[in-house]
Amino acid sequence: MTTKTFALSGPINLAARVGHGSLTVHCVDDLTEARVEMASRKGSGEFLERITVQMDGPTLTISAPRQGGVFDLFGDRWRTGASVDIDVTVPSGTALKISSFTADITVTGRCAGADVATGTGRIQLDHVDGDLRLRYGASHSVIGRVSGSAIVKSGSGDTRLGEIGGDLQCACGSGRLEAAAVRGSVKSRCGAGEARLGAVYGDVDLASGSGAISVGLPKGVTARVDVHTGSGDLRSELPIEDEPVDRSGAITLRARTGSGDVHVFRAA
Repeated sequence: MTTKTFALSGPINLAARVGHGSLTVHCVDDLTEARVEMASRKGSGEFLERITVQMDGPTLTISAPRQGGVFDLFGDRWRTGASVDIDVTVPSGTALKISSFTADITVTGRCAGADVATGTGRIQLDHVDGDLRLRYGASHSVIGRVSGSAIVKSGSGDTRLGEIGGDLQCACGSGRLEAAAVRGSVKSRCGAGEARLGAVYGDVDLASGSGAISVGLPKGVTARVDVHTGSGDLRSELPIEDEPVDRSGAITLRARTGSGDVHVFRAA
C-alpha cells in the first residue's frame, strides 16, 4: 500500500483519472490534511509507481496511466494486473472532476459540484452541493441528492436520483431513469427505458422509444398535460379538465412513448 498526505490551508479541488479497480472519496468535515491511499489488488507495485499523486495549488491530482483500448483486448491479465483500489479523504465541499475506465466510483459525504465520467464503472454519490455532470457508457448510478442542476448522459444502464434542486437533463440509449423529486424543469430523451419522477415542480418533457412513464404531481401543482403513447394506456389519479383552474401557474407535462403506459399520480 502507498499513502500520501497533504497539509490543508483552505478549500481544494480533486481531479482524478483512474483505469481499473475502484476510487472511493470521503468528504469529511474539519480536516487538516488530505490523504490518498492506494493498493494493488494483485500485489504488484509496478503499476502503483506509475500513478501520479500531487497537490498543484488548490487542486489535488491523481493521474493513472491511460488504460483501455487495444491493451484490454488481450484478456484479464492486463486488466487485473493494473487494477488499483484508491481511497481518498478530502474536506467536505471539495469540487470533483473524476474519470475512470472500468473502476467503480464512490463518493461519501458532501462534495461541491461534480463532473463524473466512466466507461463501465458503477457510480454512487451521496450529496452533490452544486451542479452534477454525469456520463457513462454502460453502468448504473445512484445519486443521493443534488443541490443544483444535473445533466446525465449514458449509453445503457439505470440512473437513480434523489432530490434535484435545479433542472434535470437526461439522454440515454437504454435504461431506467428514476428521480425522487425535481424542483426545476425536466427534459429526457431515451431510446428504450422506463422513466419515473416521484414529484415535479417545473415543466416536464419526456420522450422514449419504448418504456413506461410515471410522473407525480405534488398537492397544489397544476399541469397542462400533453401525452401520446403508440401502444399503451394513460392513467391519471388526478382529475383532468379541458381548462386548468389557474392557467398562469400551471406547469407543462409533455410525455411521448412509442410503447408503454403513461401514469400521472399524486406525489406523496
